[in-house]
Amino acid sequence: MQSTERKVQTAFRLNESLLRRMKLRARREGRSLNSLVEEALEKIAPAELEWPKVDIPKEISPEILALRFPEGFMFTDEEIAADDRLAHALGVL
Repeated sequence: MQSTERKVQTAFRLNESLLRRMKLRARREGRSLNSLVEEALEKIAPAELEWPKVDIPKEISPEILALRFPEGFMFTDEEIAADDRLAHALGVL
């Protein structure tokens, strides 16, 4: 199971006998315990379950622009800089 995704370290508790069995199986298959656990988790949480990535259009539709904030309503530069979606909605990006 090759993946180019960034790996993160985590910790969790396992039943001692389950851990022993997993280590034994990994050793018999000539692989790491990490690889075995990752494969088992992929079976119950496949990548298809991830949220789809949504492209934000470069152009803002006139309907959205018509929803601008009331006259006199202002965001600070810091608020706009901290929120890409807000900056996009305001036409700053």
